Amino acid sequence: MDADQIQQAKVLKDAGMYFEAAQFYQKIIRSNPTDKSARLGYAQCLIKQGLKEKLNSLLEKAKKILFELIEDDYGFFAAHDELIFLHHHLNQLGNLSKFYNEKLRLFPQREIYRQCIKKISTVSLLAIPTENKKESWGMSFFMRLFIHFVIVSVSVIFVLSLTVKKFRSLVFPSALFIFLFIGWSVFRFLAKPKKRDKW
Repeated sequence: MDADQIQQAKVLKDAGMYFEAAQFYQKIIRSNPTDKSARLGYAQCLIKQGLKEKLNSLLEKAKKILFELIEDDYGFFAAHDELIFLHHHLNQLGNLSKFYNEKLRLFPQREIYRQCIKKISTVSLLAIPTENKKESWGMSFFMRLFIHFVIVSVSVIFVLSLTVKKFRSLVFPSALFIFLFIGWSVFRFLAKPKKRDKW
């Protein structure tokens, strides 16, 4: 294993130069086909490049390499993590869960399979799309801003109508508007369904 080449490949990968890093990793793999770090780095480059350029062929190749790494060394945590990450992006966590459940059935003493199933469950829960919540009152930001402006304006008119004789005729309409707005707000608040904890 050439530590300098591994380091160069890692620097290129970290810099986002996945194609160049993959070439370095391939060179290492040709000279030492059993080098787990190089094979994992190569798979990581394929994943990053595949996601960046939306090339499923690279992602499938990376998946194959990761499965081979796990078959060679079932305790290679980094390969399991990359496999879960990749399946998450491919929306194939269900298939991976079946794979690990089958492995756990065949090898019940291997705790790593149980851990991977837990990770898949966690990732699946985090990946559930949330409801598209409406803005408060079901209005856009600009509509709410306009309503706030109107409320402030009416409040100023109400105060002016109490103090300036010229605006006395606006006391009743502005007070009525404020009263109706407060009533509407209270009604909306009380009519809103209460959130309940599903757990």
